[in-house]
Amino acid sequence: MGATKPFILFAFLFGCAQQSNELARDPFLRPYVEQLKKSTPADTLRAITAMAESELILLHHGYGTGIRNRWIHGGRDPELVSFFRARGINHPDDMSMTIIEALWHELNRSLSAADRASIRETRASAARRRKNYETLESECEAQLVRMKSEFERCYMQHGLPSKNPVLRDPFSKLIVGNSGAVREIIFFEGASQELKSCLATHINEFKFSAFSDDEFVTLYILEFPRCRVAERDKLHN
Repeated sequence: MGATKPFILFAFLFGCAQQSNELARDPFLRPYVEQLKKSTPADTLRAITAMAESELILLHHGYGTGIRNRWIHGGRDPELVSFFRARGINHPDDMSMTIIEALWHELNRSLSAADRASIRETRASAARRRKNYETLESECEAQLVRMKSEFERCYMQHGLPSKNPVLRDPFSKLIVGNSGAVREIIFFEGASQELKSCLATHINEFKFSAFSDDEFVTLYILEFPRCRVAERDKLHN
């Protein structure tokens, strides 16, 4: 009995995704897609076209917010809202995502064979880079945790540059080359030279996996020990 529950959940989620995909191709949405094509900057349309369908959720904020404000919130387009509600889609976020999917399908439908081949490579590169970034972030976090006591010893010996808690992070940014070696450590302003030297001794021991598609990446700390690759936010720019 218990083994059937995951299957039921998967079937439900698959059914929801399939319904959304079918709605995205509904002719009713074509006028909205055409309006988006006219009002969206060309470089943004190119970026959306190059995204994998599974990545469209990244447009939920920003682009998706614009769609919700334009047509959905406050019932600004009652006919559009009614269209979705009649099909069991009641949340504005789900409505805007379906419209984004409709735009994506239209943009990809009109591609030439050469453009399709080029975009396949762009998507493959983005997938490799994202996987590399996830690995680097995980390795950064593990090494920060491993070195935490050493960093604390540096703070105690050489003092904090300020009472601001964020300055207890051992670096502001870390530049890592594609060989996996640390290229440069960028510290917060105000750190003494002694504190920088102490922290650098331990940070330079960090080892990362080699990666491709980038010459180097920039790591920063969101909140100790969570790391983020800055280039992740520019994958589709």
